Parts: sequence; structure tokens; C-alpha cells
Amino acid sequence: IIVVMANYKGHISGAVICLALVLVVLTLLPFTWLTGVQDMLANWQWVSGLFVTAILFGLWPDIDTNSKAQDIFFGFAFILNVILIIYGRFEVSAYLGLIAMTPILAKHRGWTHKKWAMIVVPLPILIVPYLYQPNKLLIGIAFYLSAVVGYFSHLLLDGLITKRVRIKGN
Repeated sequence: IIVVMANYKGHISGAVICLALVLVVLTLLPFTWLTGVQDMLANWQWVSGLFVTAILFGLWPDIDTNSKAQDIFFGFAFILNVILIIYGRFEVSAYLGLIAMTPILAKHRGWTHKKWAMIVVPLPILIVPYLYQPNKLLIGIAFYLSAVVGYFSHLLLDGLITKRVRIKGN
């Protein structure tokens, strides 16, 4: 049994490491359909956005309780919402606000720590942009994947993906 201490720093590190591994694999794959992804990964701004997304979703399952993860997530969500409002992106701001507050409606380690949530919770990142700009699907897929990877890293470090990893602490 591997014992992991998963606090907010551990979840941030886990999200960064997991996404870095996925991005390395994607850059090494020879498939021609990945050309757009590989071009995106050559741009530091896109890569930074992917890492921020993975980190936020690596913290997201723990925002259902008063924690440092909650402080970081809601601080970032607030800043992003202000920016969206300044630029007149009210619908996107509303989606962000709705999604951000959903974990508070549950108990800690409830539905936010389920494997299905790792796939379902980030879906708006994929679906909403596609509804408005279908030609940007590749971007949506990249950010959806980074969100799922971040979420996966959280569940992995909490011992909820495999029985071989157990967590002590929170």
C-alpha cells in the first residue's frame, strides 16, 4: 500500500504531474489528427491555460468544505467572473457561477468524489463552447481533457481510483 498525504499542495502537484505526463504523450504521438493539438502545445499561453484548468479541477472536489482548496478555487473563479463581466460575457459568467457553487450543495466526499463526476462535471467545458462555436471543438476537447486529468489526479490521490493507494490526512 502506498500512503499519500493529499492536502491542497498535494492535489496541485498531482494535477500538474498528471497533466504533464499526458501532454508529453500527446506531443510524442505520430497521429496526423493530433497536429492541431501539437500546435496548441507549442503556445505557452494555451499550455498555461491547460495547467490552470487541471489545477482547478484537481482542487474542485474539495471545494465542498471550508479549505485552502476552496479559497484558491473561489478566488480564481471570482477574478475570472469579474473579467467575463467586464468583457460582456454574461452567459459564460453565469455558467461559471452555476458550476462553481454546485459542490456546496453536497456533503464533503459526497458526489464530488465519485468517478462519474470526473467525467460529467467538466462536460460544460466541452459542450458550451461547442454550442456557440463548433469550429473550436479541438480547443474544447483539450481543456476538457485537462479538467478530467486534474479531477482524476484528485481522486487518485484520495485513494478512490485504485485500492492500492490510501490517503492519510486530508
